[in-house]
Amino acid sequence: SKIQSMLKLQEQTDFEGEANAAAKMIDKLCKQYGITVQEASAPFAKDEEFGTFKRMDNAYAILLNSVAKFYDAKLYFKTDYNRGVKTYNIIGTEAQQIQTRLYFEFLYEQMERECELAYKAEKVIADLQGNKLQRSFRTNFKKAFANQVNVRLLAMKVDRESSEADAEAVKKKLQTMQLRTSKKLTNGQGEGAFAGVKSGSNVSLNRQTSGRKQMSLGGAS
Repeated sequence: SKIQSMLKLQEQTDFEGEANAAAKMIDKLCKQYGITVQEASAPFAKDEEFGTFKRMDNAYAILLNSVAKFYDAKLYFKTDYNRGVKTYNIIGTEAQQIQTRLYFEFLYEQMERECELAYKAEKVIADLQGNKLQRSFRTNFKKAFANQVNVRLLAMKVDRESSEADAEAVKKKLQTMQLRTSKKLTNGQGEGAFAGVKSGSNVSLNRQTSGRKQMSLGGAS
């Protein structure tokens, strides 16, 4: 990390003295850690906390896991006994961490919005018929939505050009860790699930930002 910071400084600075100082520091650090500049320039995976929870939100976890896998990153759950919470942690390079956070936030906002629209529409119908919606409508919708998006991302991943260097960095990081068996995340069933599947099948996976070019899950355009 230190060497990569010095390499960026050396590349970006317009001052010869600063560039020379960075070069000397790079040489010193490489000798200190017994690595080459090429090895230091390779991507390395970090283990970063993504969010906290006390009771897991299945839809949130399914969606986050789907996006992380799409970018060859790794999601796992960790217990922080000091704070009395559990955390969503992502193992990935800097690029993977940024991509995962950006597109997860976009898709999560989509899911929340579509869920509220579906709930309001179904509630109007239920009220007219003298019925009540199940309390689990939103939960079932979101889990079904997230699972459907996961199916679509898996299909898209087949045609996506992945970064072998980033994937290898994650693999190396995982080899230094001991993670338990993956937790099984349940799908949505019951009232709301059908609407969630339909919405998850049709929702756009392209991220739009006002005043900027369109960005898709495959990368920036």
